[in-house]
Amino acid sequence: MKTPHPLVDIRRPRPALFVALLSLGLLSLILQGCAESPNDRRCGDDYQLAWSNQARLLAHVETLSSDQFTGRKTGTDGAALARDYIMSQMRQAGLTAWQGHFNHDFEYDYQFGTRLGTNVIGILPASHPSDRWRVVAAHYDHLGKQGHKLYHGADDNASGVAALLEIAAHSVSRARDTNLMFIATDAEEPGLYGSKAFVDGLLTPGAPLKASQIELMINLDMIGRPARNARIYLEGRRGFSQFQQIKAQLEQTVDLCIRANHPPEAGKTLQRVDWLRASDHYPFHQAGIPWLYFGVPPHKDYHQPSDEASKIDVNFLAAVTETAYKLLIIDTYLLNN
Repeated sequence: MKTPHPLVDIRRPRPALFVALLSLGLLSLILQGCAESPNDRRCGDDYQLAWSNQARLLAHVETLSSDQFTGRKTGTDGAALARDYIMSQMRQAGLTAWQGHFNHDFEYDYQFGTRLGTNVIGILPASHPSDRWRVVAAHYDHLGKQGHKLYHGADDNASGVAALLEIAAHSVSRARDTNLMFIATDAEEPGLYGSKAFVDGLLTPGAPLKASQIELMINLDMIGRPARNARIYLEGRRGFSQFQQIKAQLEQTVDLCIRANHPPEAGKTLQRVDWLRASDHYPFHQAGIPWLYFGVPPHKDYHQPSDEASKIDVNFLAAVTETAYKLLIIDTYLLNN
């Protein structure tokens, strides 16, 4: 996940104002708790999992976040190894290369120069000819090495890529009303460049795929470590008039609790984060493509060398994976009305 953008940073207020703000904050928390009480159920890890392979999910995370992949920084040998691994898993699952190639290079301007990144894209055509598409995206790049420090990026975002690969493998043998596309994006960390390059391609004259053909983009970014409330956070509700019905169906899939919108960062209760621009869904948003973003709040290992595979909650990761698949195949009526 790209470093969040702070929107509001309230400096030390006068005592009277601080008391008033604190009172309003407490009232907001109380009202928020009341708003969620109709669920009337306790969030936990007793998920009703049906098909996800937890051993395979964990193996994906362990491989991508291993020392051999050296943090998967864009333009490094570690990133190339990650691409090879993702491409081999897509082939093994039965995906087809997009426009004849799994690897799609792009250039982007960064720090007074031009750099090269590579997205990995596989597709599954609809069971019957269709011009409608749904997209699942997860960035595979991370921070690489800095001196002697290796940034493994297990949750950010080997977890999202693992779920993408598992959803793709599960989708192959099932009937599909829409074409499915799976994009492992590059250069998300320095500025969402991989997703921007893909969306820019949709907007060029004569493009084989137009933005208007994509009815849903699902972004998976940091989905392997739940907060203490055991919820997955789902951003993007404003784009769907039937969001409450969508959310209800998703929660019923494996009994995973969903909270729409992220909480404040840990220790920063007076700061809001611009989650709209925080990950790969933003370029899709700019192009008018409907999107929903699964993620967890930043934890103590976010963008730290300690973001390791041993800390992934694979049971939670499996629950998010099956829930995201349910969203991928959800009734078109709920998306368009």
